[in-house]
Amino acid sequence: MPQLSIYFTTQDLARLRVCPGPHTLWELVLSLHRLQPCRPSGAPAPRMPPGVARWRADTLSALAGRRLGHHVQRHLLPLTPVSSYFPDFLTPYAGTDGLDQGLDTLLSTPRRRIEDELDRLATRSGAPSWGAELAAGDLSALHLLGDTMRAYFNTALAPSWPAIADRIAVERTRLTGIRTTSGIDAMLSHLSPTTIWHPRERILRAPYPVSHSIRLQGRGLTLIPSWFCSGPPVAFADPALPPVLLYSVGHTPAQLAESDPDALAKLIGHTRAAILLAITTGTPTDAILRRTAISASQLSRHAAVLKNNNLITEARHAGRTFYTRTPLGNALTASA
Repeated sequence: MPQLSIYFTTQDLARLRVCPGPHTLWELVLSLHRLQPCRPSGAPAPRMPPGVARWRADTLSALAGRRLGHHVQRHLLPLTPVSSYFPDFLTPYAGTDGLDQGLDTLLSTPRRRIEDELDRLATRSGAPSWGAELAAGDLSALHLLGDTMRAYFNTALAPSWPAIADRIAVERTRLTGIRTTSGIDAMLSHLSPTTIWHPRERILRAPYPVSHSIRLQGRGLTLIPSWFCSGPPVAFADPALPPVLLYSVGHTPAQLAESDPDALAKLIGHTRAAILLAITTGTPTDAILRRTAISASQLSRHAAVLKNNNLITEARHAGRTFYTRTPLGNALTASA
């Protein structure tokens, strides 16, 4: 069976890091894989976790009959086939810094590299109908690619991005905890059900569509947990690129739990939660009293606590008092 083999040195183990959050362009590309129902052989794709299946149904519905859906079908899916290869330039390392930085880097890819990678794609899965325009560095083709990827992200991924980021934050916490308490060998041994760590040889192996070896040679490795990744992990096809390993975070039932509408009240108390939610920008005292049905003395007492914890600001003018939530207060109420 073909395998991915990643060879570490002592220096590489010291430079092993976990991506601080979801990688926008890797998630975008792998989400496009989730929209495609079959593998190249015609065999059904692996069964999707319930959350991903719901995302797929919602996304297909949102794209159906729309111009964006046509662009995704014609321009993005041919570049990202579910096969042993798709172009590396679609997922630049800069995507760790967000969508804008990732797309800027993608659209600045040298013409020769785009041409080489599209030629490789053509030998594996067939050439995209507009591949020649991209390979030629046609500005309108590049702008169409960037605009379509941005519009697709905003339509298909942005609504789910907080949940994706939360799940990946949990995974990052898990890996960091293992590393802190048990060391790097333990972390790599518990990375994913599809990976096997050989500590004596310092080799990480996993099933792969084709045999592929990466010798880190002191460059280190960035682990990128992914919500949309399924099956075996994924790495850049070009071993000269900054080494990354994308792997599935898995999807547990706990991930699907509904948020608790009383979470804020349980944290700071029902009365203070009600006051904080009643305050927006320059909210007068009488409006807060009307919205919360508490007394003026209660408001004064609880507002002092909220102010001392930097959740609200207070201002007085002409005998009246006004309140505004701080950024910290906004963040605390965002999910309430």
